Amino acid sequence: MMRLKAPKHSFLNSIDKCCDGITGNNVLKNKVIQSKNALEAFEQVYSASGQTGELFTFAPLKCGKNDDPVVLGNLTKSELVKLYDSYFVGSKKPGRSIYNSLMLAADEKCPFCGGIGRPRNLDHYLPKAHFPFFSVLPINLVPSCRDCNMDGKGQGFAISKGMQVIQPYLDDLKFFNEQWIYASYTPGVNDEPGTFVYSVNPPENWDIEEKKRVHTHFKDFDLAVRYATKAAEELITCLTQINSLKSLNIPDNQIKQALIEPVIAQAPFVNHWRRGMYQVIGQILLNGD
Repeated sequence: MMRLKAPKHSFLNSIDKCCDGITGNNVLKNKVIQSKNALEAFEQVYSASGQTGELFTFAPLKCGKNDDPVVLGNLTKSELVKLYDSYFVGSKKPGRSIYNSLMLAADEKCPFCGGIGRPRNLDHYLPKAHFPFFSVLPINLVPSCRDCNMDGKGQGFAISKGMQVIQPYLDDLKFFNEQWIYASYTPGVNDEPGTFVYSVNPPENWDIEEKKRVHTHFKDFDLAVRYATKAAEELITCLTQINSLKSLNIPDNQIKQALIEPVIAQAPFVNHWRRGMYQVIGQILLNGD
């Protein structure tokens, strides 16, 4: 829902940095070096699949929770997971420089929830528990807030096109540049503030799977509640400003032009909670068109 620039680091950069950090386990280091070309080949396939919304076509690793099969070359599942846990995330390892670069690129805004949460760690878009060969692939690593990482995606993965949440690095620009989240407003009783309800209404010209995807994203990351909560926090201030201007006999259309339209125009992105909120205020509270 928030577009991120593709990482400047390649899969090969990531693998090499991890290898540089493997200083006490020559067996693992040699295995990674021997499998480096095979791992690198996955990057192009992943990128192409992500751009066409086909990441769900990758087959997850089928094994028991405590099983440790060989996944690629001589590398086992646990060894590929260890590449990330010990040699990519480790604070004193060379791979940490790429981890930090990916985190900084998000500019303190979680792309899954539209910046409501602050990224705390990297989320594996395709979880490393089921897709260990992507454990240190930069375009599979998305800066994510705790709510989106733990409660939103968790270890789940899509098995059909419509079940996929938006991939911030690779997905079609329409998901980021066209509006599909809208708000409605129910006025309060006895001068009490009203409530906002956010919902999904994708463009009619989108295909059925694209429409399903934005519904999935909206539901999985609980955006209806999280967006409404942010709008409620801002509503009282906004109503106070509107009422103050009305008390000065300023016409509604001028209030809309001075107070409402700039917020809509300056929203960080087209599906931001504030943009939907102020669209409604402009249309209903001020009887706009």
